[in-house]
Amino acid sequence: MSRDRNQRSFWYRWGGGTAVLFAYTHFSHDLCNGLLIALLPLIKENLGLSYLQSGLLLSALTITSGLSQFLGGWIGDRMSRQIVIAIGLAGIGLASLAVGMISSYYLLLIILIIMGIFAGAYHPSAVSVLSSHIERARRGKAFAFHMVGGSIGYAAGPFLGGLIAELLGWRFAFIILSIPILTAIPLVLNKFREQRHLKDSQKANPLSASDVIASHPRQKSTGIIQILQPMAVIVSLAILTQLIGGTAMVFIPIYLVDKHYITPTYAAMLMGVTRAGGIAGSLFGGWLSDRWGRKNTIFLSLAAIGPILYILTILPFNAGLIVILIVFGLFMYMRQAAVQPFLMDNVPSRIRATIFGIYFGLGMEGMSLMQPVAGHFMDIFGIIAIFQAIAWISVVVSVLSLLLVRKA
Repeated sequence: MSRDRNQRSFWYRWGGGTAVLFAYTHFSHDLCNGLLIALLPLIKENLGLSYLQSGLLLSALTITSGLSQFLGGWIGDRMSRQIVIAIGLAGIGLASLAVGMISSYYLLLIILIIMGIFAGAYHPSAVSVLSSHIERARRGKAFAFHMVGGSIGYAAGPFLGGLIAELLGWRFAFIILSIPILTAIPLVLNKFREQRHLKDSQKANPLSASDVIASHPRQKSTGIIQILQPMAVIVSLAILTQLIGGTAMVFIPIYLVDKHYITPTYAAMLMGVTRAGGIAGSLFGGWLSDRWGRKNTIFLSLAAIGPILYILTILPFNAGLIVILIVFGLFMYMRQAAVQPFLMDNVPSRIRATIFGIYFGLGMEGMSLMQPVAGHFMDIFGIIAIFQAIAWISVVVSVLSLLLVRKA
């Protein structure tokens, strides 16, 4: 009896069935989004594309996905958020089906742009709905569970897609892996079918101060600038770290090949090790932010990422370097697991989707623009020199974080 009670308590602390549902929706969403990069070589060969055409396909999805977060967040605060989530999932799923059924390059380009547009509907509204159903004391762990679902989906997409492509062809990979996201739609609609469920959940869960203020119908509206101003230091440093550390993460496999002369296959496997560290970092960051505080957890991760990235550039290739890759992934995702509930704790519910869309969109779009810029300078000065420069810039941001921690 005591064991059952402990299990129920553990389940409750990590968000219960609501967190599991959103972990699954995030899994299915990122399962489809992670396919294009992995299957692009097969698409290029099958359609006879040039490198430029292949790059445009990738840009059509990534750049549009970043920009659409702003629109998706704005719409999420003006419509039923569960409907927006369902529309986003349907758009991604049907676009994935379409990718597997067409053979024209230009139609494929259009479909990927459409997929990118619908990709902006999910994250802002999903995080906002999750916040409305989970009180402040549990949000960090629930958000971490949500993030882990996406991480597993993003990692599983290339693996499952490659396996299906090997057996049936790349088209079937898109068609078959669209099934999980399409099955997620009725689950979301059924879960939040009645607004009464939301009200009952809010009564059962004590709301944060921002929720109480936001739910009052006569509360005077506050502008987005005024709401973001107290969080500006933390959010700016978090986005800056995402741009710098995220760019470094993308080029880690190539860096390891060029500096340490390992095989591309081994480098790809080590990237998987970094992602595994990220899954652990999501869970740890969510748990720690609930126990130790959002700001403390965020600044710990910001202060650690720069030195860790610098150590990565000076270590020889040995077991220590592999450990650093794991720790780097851990702190990068730990930061994200604390920033998301920090935003939701301090933003009125009426504009949560908009604020999260701005935050997520800046990070995604900034990454899309930073990567080709970094690649351009790597072509000129070499990847090792630019990677070291990125590491030093990251160290400066970490020091800046330590200096500003008291003012945030």
